[in-house]
Amino acid sequence: MTEARSPGLGTVLRVPEFRALWVAEVLSVAGDQLARVALALLVFSRTGSASATALTYALTFVPALVGGWLLSGLADRWPRRTVLVATDLIRAGLAAVMAVPVLPLWALWATVIALTLAGAPFKAAQQALLPEVLVGEGQYKRGLAVRVISNQTAQLVGFGAGGALVVAVSPAGAMLINAGTFAVAAFVVATRVRRRPSPALAPRGKEGGTVGTDDWVAHQRGQLLVPFALVCLTGLFVVPEGLAAPYAVTLGMGSVAVGLLMAADPAGSIVGAWLESRLPHSNNGLGGVIVPAALAGLPLVVCLAQPSLALVALLWAISGALSTIYLLRLQPVVVQRTPHHRLGLVMGRYTTCLYASQGIAILAGGLLAERVGPVSAVAAAGGLGTLAVLLAALVATRERHRRRTARDDDDAEAHDGNLADDQVSLLATTSSRGTERSSGEPSTSGMEGAPAGYGSADSMTDDRRRTRQSRRSDRPGVKGWALWSRRPVAIGLLLTAETAAVAIIAYSAWTQPVTRHDVLLCTTLAVLGLVAAEMTRTVERLRRRSTHPPHVNLSSVWTCGAALVLPVSLAAAVAIALYGHMWIRSWRRLPEVRPHQVIYNATNVILTVSAVSVLIHLAPEQPLVASAAPLTLGWLAAALFVYFVVNSALAAASAAAYRPGERLSASDLLGDLRENVLELATLCMGTIAALLLTLRPWAVVLVFVPLFILHKSVLIKQLEDLATTDAKTGLLNAATWRTLADRELERARRYSRTCGVLLLDLDRFREINNTYGHLAGDEALKLVGGAIAACTRGSDLAGRWGGDEFVVLLPDASTADLLPAATRLRDQIANLTIGNEHRPLSVSVGAAAWPTHGADLSEVFLAADNVLFAAKDNGRGRVCVADGSTRPTAASQEREEASAPTAAPTPPPA
Repeated sequence: MTEARSPGLGTVLRVPEFRALWVAEVLSVAGDQLARVALALLVFSRTGSASATALTYALTFVPALVGGWLLSGLADRWPRRTVLVATDLIRAGLAAVMAVPVLPLWALWATVIALTLAGAPFKAAQQALLPEVLVGEGQYKRGLAVRVISNQTAQLVGFGAGGALVVAVSPAGAMLINAGTFAVAAFVVATRVRRRPSPALAPRGKEGGTVGTDDWVAHQRGQLLVPFALVCLTGLFVVPEGLAAPYAVTLGMGSVAVGLLMAADPAGSIVGAWLESRLPHSNNGLGGVIVPAALAGLPLVVCLAQPSLALVALLWAISGALSTIYLLRLQPVVVQRTPHHRLGLVMGRYTTCLYASQGIAILAGGLLAERVGPVSAVAAAGGLGTLAVLLAALVATRERHRRRTARDDDDAEAHDGNLADDQVSLLATTSSRGTERSSGEPSTSGMEGAPAGYGSADSMTDDRRRTRQSRRSDRPGVKGWALWSRRPVAIGLLLTAETAAVAIIAYSAWTQPVTRHDVLLCTTLAVLGLVAAEMTRTVERLRRRSTHPPHVNLSSVWTCGAALVLPVSLAAAVAIALYGHMWIRSWRRLPEVRPHQVIYNATNVILTVSAVSVLIHLAPEQPLVASAAPLTLGWLAAALFVYFVVNSALAAASAAAYRPGERLSASDLLGDLRENVLELATLCMGTIAALLLTLRPWAVVLVFVPLFILHKSVLIKQLEDLATTDAKTGLLNAATWRTLADRELERARRYSRTCGVLLLDLDRFREINNTYGHLAGDEALKLVGGAIAACTRGSDLAGRWGGDEFVVLLPDASTADLLPAATRLRDQIANLTIGNEHRPLSVSVGAAAWPTHGADLSEVFLAADNVLFAAKDNGRGRVCVADGSTRPTAASQEREEASAPTAAPTPPPA
């Protein structure tokens, strides 16, 4: 059995109507190129003026922009085949007029303008007619690919053979040939393309396959904003073609290199069109457009490394292929979002934006190249294009979410409306006895007379409409930002830090020179950081959900490296890129992460790298290239210390500002020891990355493997902590405590040692909840858990048994050791208070030892539980230790019936 092959480009050429349109377009393009050459030679031979020749050449382009914007709507007012034939005949007549030898120059220019304007409706009608001609799966995309290949080839042939042909037949003869191509194209379209009615006569309702004008203006036009923005970005990716000559001079090459570089983009476009035609057809909308569009600028950024001529041509060809692929995917999206009776206007303006953006971008690229050089200008165009595409993707995502929400609301409202119609219909046709009434008879059953808002059909629809309006009004503007709900000190800290960061970036950009090597390092660090963040995006999201602030996100590997090797302005750019990516890809949908928090974190990093940069500039020589190893190690250690201290101080200031008046521990301000060790590890990896970038740039990719493993191991440890600890107290949970206690008891049995068990019960915990609220109860549990953790040894096992009970296992503790240990715990907790009234806390403690009070852990635990009741019965706040002769009985397993064994209770603290 043979595998089915993907349809090739030849399949669309088997469609007679498309073949006719394609032949007409190829003839028109070739004729236009020939006419441009002939006009340039004709005007220069008559005037000898370079400016007049340039003006004539410009008149073959500039009027097309005006005509494309103003005259494309003609393709929607008359039958599109008629527009194609009429414009071709008009252009044939105008081209023949230009062949008149005695035609004045002003008349020649007027004719050129009229001919160029006539091309706008032709292109609009052709673009709008293609979706009707190519209706099979993937046929439209393959048809576009054929057009790209043929147009690029026709332009190359027209320019290449135009000069020789004009010399052979004279400029006037060339203009007559151009007129003949237009006439032949009109004949082919008139005889081979089927006549269709005018789009203006097409039905405007949804039943007719299109939407009405008002509906399209209200709902569809906004959907074209992002596609039109993406087509305008194409100009950034053709900047290299306009800078080919100065770029070749920068490489020290001659005219051959200029030709090679200018041919790279068209050659890449042909290859990209062919590749796209071979790919399986998919209807991913803008999702399939964004990826090649974002990638199209990256090969141009690589030009900062100043590779060889062959590699530069290859990079430009790759960029041209990717930009062609995304344009081939973008045009069907525009067609899909545009109603049939508006397609000519939209496609004409789409083409106008395409050509206008190329001219404007090339002009801006030339101006930029005058200041920074063609290499930097090409790289800047590519980087700006990629960033703009990512921004457009973000806008598209938000718009898609907004439309989905509105559509869900509309569907729900329509459903309620249909339900209301059904209810009214039933009430209007059926009486309470089941007999029919006329539709005009008033209803006497059901919800007749029910007031609005009391289950009536009208109130259901009104409630749905009010809910939708409320939801839309709840979308926060600037005044609704979560930032303004913070305390003034937190707002002031954020705004002050942001102002300082902006000022530092501006000062650095003004005073610190930026070299091409710096830009290359900045791009490398940003790309590596983005790749690493994308690789660990799922892990980062899970870590962010499972940890409490302060949170270490491992981006310090790249920001620390940037602080060591880059000026502050470029290091800040790396931080902004990384935190922007983490917000968009990892944190944006997490309710606990707010935009102003991400902005402050990025500001924190910018201020931190600024401090490190000041330290690096104080060094007698660059630490990364210092000749003395101790000097290098000393300055790098100082840089890491400054980074760690400044970053931690700003994070602690934020935590204190967000929670003023609260008693915050060191872990609340600075994070626990593990998080700080992780931060130091990432800073060391960042230093290694900076060293590799300075000495052996190709080896920096080796950082990825340990970074990825570190990220995964940190997540595993966090998940282990979540599974084994109690969230409110930080102690072991009951299941984990029991497992570890059994192991410890087995170890004690193996080595003939003893163990003690302390069971603590928080006194009057229900009264605390009822008096101060459950939040105060949670705070009491947290305080008790902290006190227990502070008073126990590292080898002890402390856990929360459940509710208001805590349990501690004391390895190597005898019966005599239990009373001092339990009393110390009781006294420590007695110093704690909660609430504005500073109500003191107290616990009752029961203690028992193994093997004195039980043969296994369950028996020892029951013995401690029994004496705990004795402590409670003796007035609470007491410690009771089980008698050595006491053994638990079956009756003692029930709390209500248990009686305390003989014990010596200690009095509560004074």
